[in-house]
Parts: sequence; structure tokens; C-alpha cells
Amino acid sequence: MIRFGLAYDFRNPAQWRRPWAEVYRGILDQIVFAESLGFDAIWLTEHHFVDDGYTPAPVPLMAAIAMVTQRVEIGTDILLLPFYNAVRLAEEVATVDILSGGRAMVGIGMGYREEEYAAFGQTRAQRLRRTTEGIDVLRGAWADEPFSYQGTYYQLDNVDVTPKPVRQPPLWLATASEPAARRAARLGLHILPQGDRAAAYQPWLDELSKRGDLPEKYRIGMIKPCFVASDRDDPLWREVSERERYRWGTYRPWIQAANFAAPPRGEGQPIDQSWFVGSPDELVDKIGRFRESIPVTDFISWGCPPGMDPKVMYPRLEAFATKVIPQLRGS
Repeated sequence: MIRFGLAYDFRNPAQWRRPWAEVYRGILDQIVFAESLGFDAIWLTEHHFVDDGYTPAPVPLMAAIAMVTQRVEIGTDILLLPFYNAVRLAEEVATVDILSGGRAMVGIGMGYREEEYAAFGQTRAQRLRRTTEGIDVLRGAWADEPFSYQGTYYQLDNVDVTPKPVRQPPLWLATASEPAARRAARLGLHILPQGDRAAAYQPWLDELSKRGDLPEKYRIGMIKPCFVASDRDDPLWREVSERERYRWGTYRPWIQAANFAAPPRGEGQPIDQSWFVGSPDELVDKIGRFRESIPVTDFISWGCPPGMDPKVMYPRLEAFATKVIPQLRGS
């Protein structure tokens, strides 16, 4: 089944700055509206020390969303696991899951910005082991029985995290490389592929096959935003695209500084995560063709571009929910 969600980063850039309480309240109101339209999930991102307030604390926001919604799943795309004590995180997510009646999810990433590692007293070289051990600890903490664990960063003896979540929150892993994709398969995690299909997705399928596992058991989530408009000359789209240029402009120097490895020339299969813009029928067609390359189960759009009044987006969210989603639901 295909699900549709909205992502939020709660950014409030200086050039469009509004009172912070107004920003948070407006986005929470939009989330309530989105749930009423039939969207399936809300996803929160995480970064730290960004001038525009890019949300550094997704778990408290998950709790806030749990208290104003009834049905949507509430997840992260992504939570930077190395910066957390995994035992404490397990307790907090279990609390969110209880508040929401079993709707919490955790999408996990390792991070890549050196300034974040430095501020948390870590190094980038530690991120892999901190992440894999953290995943083990989360699973152990949510199990029915007390658990023990001996690792590099966690030494636990007969720990019993209580109360337990309503359900074991689904765990997702962001994959942007072959090692990450294979790791997700070995650990039995849902995936959030990005970057290059040949690195972030295909090795996951290969590793599942080697293990005799079935991809149909897992969910594949992706931020692939959509905007209902007759064409790209739509005045609101021009405003949204301006805000989106700002958003992606902030990511570019981070990614360049992280020095991610690129596939050899001619061998890459880049995943296009730019906006789909078009009429409802055009969006249905574009989403369908996109899924021929990667059978995404969880399509995620940005709910509110940076600095924009969330209410401005209401009519387009409603158009997507009433004219696009019904045509794809169940596919």
C-alpha cells in the first residue's frame, strides 16, 4: 500500500522571520488539517546550530503532534542517532508511542556535519558504531524482557525500560551508500534511500536476496514533494520555488563540506528528489512512473516551505489529498 506523508523542519529564515511561537503553532495547525484530509504520516527532520532554527529536537515535537492528532503515524526523516543516549531515546520514543496510541516511528541517520559532532563531543569516525549500537539498544529496550548489552559505547546489565511502547516503533535507516543499504538489509530495517539508486537502493535488494528476505516486508520512504498547479507559472508555485531554493541552498555547503563520494562518471543512477509540479492527473502519472524505478511505499512532501504562512498551502494540500491520493491509494 502506498502512503502519503508530509515533512517539516520548522525553519524560520531571517528574511521571512516571524515569532517562533507563531511558526510552531501554525505548523501544528497545518498538521491537524493534513490529518483531516487523509494524509497518513508526519515526518520531522533534525539538524543543529542552524541560524534559521532548523529543528534540533524532533522527539518533543513528536509528542506535541501526538497530542493534537488521532490517526497519522509520526516519524523522523531523519533523527541523528549518534547524538543521543539510546536508552534515554528509547524511553522518550516509548512515551510518544503511548501518547499517540502506537503511532511512533524512528527514521535514523548518522549525520555528516563536523560542527555537530564537535558540539556533542564526538567525531565523525565514531558515527557508524554509535549508530549500530544505538539501534541494538533501541530494540533491546523495547523488548518485553530486561536486556543486557556490551559494546564500545553501551555497557548495560539487565536494563528494563518501562513503560513499553504500544508497539515496537518501526525503525528506518537513511541509505545513501552501498554499505548503508546493505546494513539496512542485514538489520531488517525499512529504508529511506537518497542520492544514487545504484548505491542507496539496489544493494539493499541484493543483500535481502542473499539473506532469503523479501523486500515486500519492508517500507521504502522518500521525500519527493508534490505541488498541484496548472503549470510552473502559477504565482504560488513561484513563491514556493523561491523558498525551496533557499532550503536546498543551505544543504549544498553542508554536503560539499562532508565530501561524500560520488559514483564513477556514467555509472550513477541519481534519485531525483526535486518537486513534481502539475495537475492532479499529471502528478498521478509522474508518481506512477517514478515508482517503476523505486517502488516507494511512503511518499513524503514538504508541508510548508521555509518562512511561509502554513495556511497558504492549505488549498494545494487539499487538492492533492482529494484529487491525487484517491487515484493512487491501494497501489
